[in-house]
Amino acid sequence: MDVDNDPLDQNLLRQFNCLCTTDKENLVKGLRELIGDQLTESAAVFFLEMNDWNMHRAVGTYFDVNNEGAIPSMSLVRDENSENVLQLPPNLRFTKSWEVKNNGRIKWPPGCTLQFNGGDSISVYTSLPTTTLEPGCTMTLSTDFITPSKPGSYQSKWRMMLPTGTYFGDTIWTLVQVEDNDSFQNELSRQLVESINLGSPMQDQPNVLNPFSTSQQNQPTNQDTDTQTNMESDIL
Repeated sequence: MDVDNDPLDQNLLRQFNCLCTTDKENLVKGLRELIGDQLTESAAVFFLEMNDWNMHRAVGTYFDVNNEGAIPSMSLVRDENSENVLQLPPNLRFTKSWEVKNNGRIKWPPGCTLQFNGGDSISVYTSLPTTTLEPGCTMTLSTDFITPSKPGSYQSKWRMMLPTGTYFGDTIWTLVQVEDNDSFQNELSRQLVESINLGSPMQDQPNVLNPFSTSQQNQPTNQDTDTQTNMESDIL
């Protein structure tokens, strides 16, 4: 980026041109003064390290990254529970994973994170570091959650974030319905019984005499057997 063509006023240019110190702490402080309060200390270190602690190039890189059209892109490819609310018992630690894709034209720079962005704070971590990602490539992101002790509905919102603090890409949601232990156990028992019944063979039914059955009609009853025996005795 040619900073001379950037709409920075001449006073701003004179300020960072005069910063000839090799002290890294002063360089970080100076870069934050030039860019503004929106640039965090860690982000300032990131841009300076990327440019071998050259103030002029660090400023140019910052505006290149934050220039409209130069922001990375991210799309959510797969969410294992994208259409369902997770029904879980209280105080349960579980892992949630998402597959995401760089669907843009530029590589994700070093230092990007998947960041908690709102909703209910039910995650173990609020920031998940990621690696650089080339355009068209995918990666799987995973983080741990702990269900609250109080039953109810909870939602957690997540966004990808540049080291500068700029968000980009699709919003990722985690939706949880916390059930009390009794309700959860009853639901598990019901599902278990249903699964057993669905997978079990039909049980043999006890023999029930069907008077209309051909096989039953051809079999003599006890009374007929007794009558036949008496008749044979009389004949003898």
